[in-house]
Amino acid sequence: MGKKTDIDAVEVVRRIRDRQAELLRGKSDEEIIEFFRKAGESFRKRPRSKSRASANKRMQAPARKASRA
Repeated sequence: MGKKTDIDAVEVVRRIRDRQAELLRGKSDEEIIEFFRKAGESFRKRPRSKSRASANKRMQAPARKASRA
């Protein structure tokens, strides 16, 4: 296994929020809505990997072992 990396998720989200706030400072409501609409469109257009799709499938029940008498 590789080296473990600690990530402070709260700090990452705060940085993203602060960057967005800076980009959107002084924008109208319509401009803010358009900003997030465009971000959503580009996300939806990205190709999805098969590994993610398989992670979202339902898990199968474990196989039962034959009982021995």
